[in-house]
Amino acid sequence: MIGGNDKITKGQNFSLIIASILGVGILSLPSQLAKSSGFNGIIAIIIGTIISIILVIMYTKLMIRFKSKTIFEVIDEILPQPIVKIIDILFIFHYLISGAIVVRIFGAIIRMFLLRNTPLEITILSLILVVCYITRKGIEPIARLSQIVLPLVIIPIFILFLSLIPELDFTNIYPIFPINAIEILKGIRTTLFSFIGIEIILISTAYVKNTNKILKYNILSIIFLGIMYLSTFIVVISEFGRKQTEDLLWPTLLLMKTVDVPGAFLENVDGIIIALWTFISVQILSILLIQSNILLNKSFKLKELDFLSMPLLPLIYLLALVPDNIDEVYYYIDLFSNYIGVVIILIIPLIIFIFVVITKKGGNKI
Repeated sequence: MIGGNDKITKGQNFSLIIASILGVGILSLPSQLAKSSGFNGIIAIIIGTIISIILVIMYTKLMIRFKSKTIFEVIDEILPQPIVKIIDILFIFHYLISGAIVVRIFGAIIRMFLLRNTPLEITILSLILVVCYITRKGIEPIARLSQIVLPLVIIPIFILFLSLIPELDFTNIYPIFPINAIEILKGIRTTLFSFIGIEIILISTAYVKNTNKILKYNILSIIFLGIMYLSTFIVVISEFGRKQTEDLLWPTLLLMKTVDVPGAFLENVDGIIIALWTFISVQILSILLIQSNILLNKSFKLKELDFLSMPLLPLIYLLALVPDNIDEVYYYIDLFSNYIGVVIILIIPLIIFIFVVITKKGGNKI
């Protein structure tokens, strides 16, 4: 399918899952949870993470049953062709919209912190061209890149959070666990949409060399992300309080800007923020494009993936420029999450899972 670049390890798959999810969600999740759930956000994150783990179990067991096949090959095998084409189109649309959101937010952050006078179009185009080159070589190099990028992103964030602890006012999270069912339900919805990207399991599992204990690795990746989201929410609320957090678009970024690095060897951390977000954006867009490449490869029965991302790049570029401002971007994100997101991460996998269980298709037991 992709020459020799088609096999990854469980550890690489672990990194790939985290890299595909950890992005836009961590920027705005504290603000969205503060608005929808307040202090109930802590409970919402915990429950949302548990639900995501259940989804991961379903995804993994489904894909293990069809060894070395992606979800696109599975639906091609078990469903009528008209339905297959509709699902393929939905996935392509999902990848295009997700890619456009990533590059638009990347461009907005770069302009905010660094290149204030550079046209947004140039910033977006530079990211797209870099990612296009990366995705030409298949999923295995991207998985290796994830293993390299993940520590480069997580470790600085962890250090920055540690340096903030003396300044935090943990009384801002009081009262702890004020149970409000409606707020918790709203928060669970918000948290689940921060796990969009989890569907990479439906594809990456087919490329794992040895699927023994892969379920354990996949679950650990979601637990890791849940801890990241929970820690970020608690730190942001403790630093800014609920009311101020509600008014911030990207409280996590602002939180990093407030860090006073001991020893004053850095005057500010804007450079670190830009580096971290560039790593994250490149990784997420690479993963989205390689998934679309794999889908197009299946649809057109091609042997190589080198050029398949090229026709998608102009579409991602144009879609990224549709919103007039960042508020409009988040308006489209809400629409996307409420409709396409639900279909992709929940409805389609659930229907296929139930169908496979009932019909007993596939080589291995679920």
